[in-house]
Amino acid sequence: MTQATYRHYPSFTRRYVRSVMKMLGLPKKPKVEAEIFREMVHDEQMVHSINGEILMLEWHHGREGRVVVPEPSLSEWLQTVQLSKVQGDAWSWPWEFSTLSFPARQTFHGHQVDGALVAWVDSTTLPDRYESFLSAHNNPHGVDMKGIGDPWLIVAIHNPLDDKPSLNPTMLRGAFKPSQITDFINREAIAYAGGRAQPLADEEGMILREVVRYVLSLGMYLSAYPEALSSGVPAWMKNKHPEARRGVPFAQVGVDREDRELRVAMTAPHTVSPYWRQLRDERFYRGKWASHRRGSRYVLVSGYEVGAGKTVGVAPVEP
Repeated sequence: MTQATYRHYPSFTRRYVRSVMKMLGLPKKPKVEAEIFREMVHDEQMVHSINGEILMLEWHHGREGRVVVPEPSLSEWLQTVQLSKVQGDAWSWPWEFSTLSFPARQTFHGHQVDGALVAWVDSTTLPDRYESFLSAHNNPHGVDMKGIGDPWLIVAIHNPLDDKPSLNPTMLRGAFKPSQITDFINREAIAYAGGRAQPLADEEGMILREVVRYVLSLGMYLSAYPEALSSGVPAWMKNKHPEARRGVPFAQVGVDREDRELRVAMTAPHTVSPYWRQLRDERFYRGKWASHRRGSRYVLVSGYEVGAGKTVGVAPVEP
């Protein structure tokens, strides 16, 4: 199996705290770093900002998250699969808190990206998530926010256009409720996030859009090929993950090389694009799929061999 070097998601918390220390001319000592962090989580304005949200998500990821590492050939191929028109609640993700690692040679809108932070959480639990994070750092105050009552997808990446990330690190972040996910799949558009978030510059928006599209395509792949997901450090990852010592578990996403249709789709001429087909019929949400939202399952249509019995990822269902 071919190994590849990966660009892993680095801690924004550490990068952000150390940037403040550098601006203040403070020594790089663990005790000083911890003190600066404590001051941050007691700053109400910072806690309510996008940066505060990222700190909270990273804190939970360190305790219950996954490091997701797709196989190199799969990772690059996912960017070529088309997203077809969908309806309703059109997507799901296996983990509440996760980070993605990308092969080092893979680019998004022409830029290398240092992994991605992906959260898929019930928004009604976010105030409690904030409270757990803040109380763990002796801040008794919560945040003034209400959940929207639906799963919420948050995708954040370190801004690859930062000139001096060690002095002023910034994040590109998109947040989507189910209807916005459906709209993105259908239109591949990112609207202004609102609130305290700043509108994204054109180049930044294009980079983030490609990353979000990748995340959605990977979620569709996992719904079509649940057997492709397994635990443990993948053999195809050449370099170590910076958080490996902390014990964050890995999830590896491979390619089913025994599946002929998938093999055909991944090796077909580039002029013939495969695409994801949404499954909406209630027949596909029985048995082990009964807990899944209707519309969140997908199958792969190779585009090279289309016809009866050529749809990938789902067995025929008897009426």
